[in-house]
Amino acid sequence: MYTIGVFATARSLRNILRIDSELRSQCNVTYLPYTSLEHLCYLFEQNADRFDGYLFGGLYPYRTVQHKFGPLHKPHAYFTMSDRDYYQIIARMLVQNPTLDFRRVYFDRPEIPVDFRSVFGREDAPLLGSASIDWQQVDDWYPSLKEYYLNLWNSGKVDLLVTRFGSLEDYFTQNHIRHEFLFASPESMIETFNGLVTQINTSTVHDSAACLALIASPQPLNAAQWAALGARLEACNKQFGMPFLIYERGQHYELTTNISVLKELSRQYTTCPVTAFLEAGVDFPVCTGWGCANNVIDAHRNAQRAEKEALLTKGSAAFIVTEDNGIIGPLSSVRRIQYTDAPDPQITRLSEQMGVSALYLSKIFSVLNQKGGDTLSAEELAFYLSIPPRSASRIPSKLVERGGATVQYNRQLNLRGRPAKIYKITLRRQAAEAALLTPPPGVRP
Repeated sequence: MYTIGVFATARSLRNILRIDSELRSQCNVTYLPYTSLEHLCYLFEQNADRFDGYLFGGLYPYRTVQHKFGPLHKPHAYFTMSDRDYYQIIARMLVQNPTLDFRRVYFDRPEIPVDFRSVFGREDAPLLGSASIDWQQVDDWYPSLKEYYLNLWNSGKVDLLVTRFGSLEDYFTQNHIRHEFLFASPESMIETFNGLVTQINTSTVHDSAACLALIASPQPLNAAQWAALGARLEACNKQFGMPFLIYERGQHYELTTNISVLKELSRQYTTCPVTAFLEAGVDFPVCTGWGCANNVIDAHRNAQRAEKEALLTKGSAAFIVTEDNGIIGPLSSVRRIQYTDAPDPQITRLSEQMGVSALYLSKIFSVLNQKGGDTLSAEELAFYLSIPPRSASRIPSKLVERGGATVQYNRQLNLRGRPAKIYKITLRRQAAEAALLTPPPGVRP
C-alpha cells in the first residue's frame, strides 16, 4: 500500500478524521498535526522522505511548504472547498439562525468561484474578502493576518466571520470574535484523496504509459498574466480531482499524468476540458499540447509537437500527439482531424509526385475519411487545415496538374461572382497503386 503524510492543524485534523476509514482502506496514513508554520516546516523537512505522497489541510499550509522548500517532486494535494460545500454551510447557518443577515456575514473569498448571487439574489451578500499574505515573510505572516481579522471585526460591519484559518481558533476566542470555520465536506475530501492516489499511480507507471501537456499562450504574457494562468491551472487541477502534477518550465506550464487519465478526461481524445477551463478564467488565448508515449522523453517530445500545432492556430486550441505518432486536433472543435507529421515512405513518394507536402497529404486523407467521400473544395481545405483560402486553393490546383484530382463540377454559391470549384480527389487510387490503402498512423479508416 502507498504511504501518505497528512499535514494539518489540530482543528483541521478533526475534520479530516471523518474520512479516516476511507483513507486507510487504500493507503497507510500518518497524521502530522502542526501548531505553527515553523512547526509545519519542521515536520515536513523531517518526514517528507517517508511518504509516497502528501496531503495538506488547505491551500495555505501547502503554499507555505512550497515557498520554503520549492516545488514538491512527489505527488501532493490539498483539501479545499467546493461550491456545494459553501451551499451546505449556508443552509446549515440559516437553519441555526433563520434571521441571520448575510450582508453582515464575512466569508473568505473562495479559491474556486461560487455563485452566491443565485443563493441570495443580490450582489452585496455575503461580504467577500481576501486576507493579504506576504509569502516573502512566510515564517511571520500570522501577525498581519490576525490584525486583518481584528480590524474587520472592530469595524462594526460584521456580525459573523467565516474563515478557513482553523489555526486562529484560540485567537478568535481570546478576542471575542464570533466565527465559523470553513472545512471541506467528506465528499470533497474523498475526491481530493482519490485524485492524489491517481497521481501516485501515475508516477508509479509514468515510464510505461507517460502523458505530458505543455501549456502556453500564442501571445506574449506579462508577469501578472503568467501568474493568473498558474493560479487558474491550480484551480483546474482541483476541479478535476487533482489528476496532474504541475511544473513551471520556462515559457510553459507542464502537466504530467498517464494516458488512461487523459483518455477519460478528453473523452477518448475528442475534447479538452483543461483548455476550456483555463480560457474561461483568463483574458488571453491558451494553447495545450498533449504528448503520449511509452516513456517520459518521447512523451515530452510529442507534447512539443502538439503544442506547436496548437500555437499555429493563433487562438485557444488543444492538440494531442499519440504514442503511434498520430496528431489529433483541434480538440473540442468541428475541425478536429487525425493525421500524422511522420508519414511512411510511400506517402513521401506520393508527395514528391504531387508537389504537395506529405503533411498536407496526410491531412487530406484524414478529411476525406472524416467526410466519408472523395470531394473537397478549397474552402473546406482552408477550414480543416487552418490555412488562408489562397494557400488552400493552390493545393487542389497542384493535384489537378499532377493527376491527383479532377474538377468534378462547379457550385454556384450565389448569383454573383465566380462559382466555387469542387474537386474530386483521386489520391486514393494513386495510394492504392502505391500500396497506400492503409491510413497513416492515428487515422481511422
